Amino acid sequence: MPPLGEVRRPLFFLACFALLLAVLVETGSSLALGGDAAGPVAAVTAGIPDVEPDMVAGVDAEAPPGNGIGYLALIDGYLLFSVIMLGLGFLLSQRTYGRVQGIVTLIVSFCWIILSFIMALVAFVLLLVMFGLFVAVPFGTIAYLAVWGFFPVSQSAAVLGLLLFLKLVFLGLLVAAQQKFLKAVALMIHIAVSFVLQLVLGIVQGWLPGIVVSLGDQLLALVFAIVSLVGAIWAFVWTIPAVVNAIRVSFSRTQ
Repeated sequence: MPPLGEVRRPLFFLACFALLLAVLVETGSSLALGGDAAGPVAAVTAGIPDVEPDMVAGVDAEAPPGNGIGYLALIDGYLLFSVIMLGLGFLLSQRTYGRVQGIVTLIVSFCWIILSFIMALVAFVLLLVMFGLFVAVPFGTIAYLAVWGFFPVSQSAAVLGLLLFLKLVFLGLLVAAQQKFLKAVALMIHIAVSFVLQLVLGIVQGWLPGIVVSLGDQLLALVFAIVSLVGAIWAFVWTIPAVVNAIRVSFSRTQ
């Protein structure tokens, strides 16, 4: 990483703010997409012979369709945390920052592993329900169409366009703050993954036939959760030696 004294701090903090706005848009995507409430799936599928009650138990479709954008927050949320940890270097002494960074990253990575695993499990269960209804011709398919058959493609494209703009602003401000950030391989890979996954989501939502867009969107939501899980595990594992080293140094100084 570049020396903190060489970073243009106002531009860096503006970059953090742009990324924060992107994460807020992603987490609030269910409100931004709009759409009519479909009600609990069990109410829609009641009485259908091909659909068992336990298939849809606890599944609620009252929120507008589409989980892909919301699950992007798993990727970009951790990216925001990583950038904020860089910003802490402006506020703390190098000795304190060196100790705090490893411990905080270890804790947040562990929490992110749990969160990503739970969200991956939820996405997988919902994907199974959606696919099970879709292939249960004819009544299950009718129930699927009633709940997930009409995806707000145009609204979602508008949200994705806004996210792309905010991320480009973030990247531009980050590079303007200090060009040496481009040499931070892990950070650049994380940013590239965020851009690529969002691009894939936009392609899937734009190119798939209308009635299966929700299935593709949900599949990508599961992929995003798995990518977030793998990344959090990687960060957790590689942070352990740094934390052990910091504890060992602190103990030696105390002795």
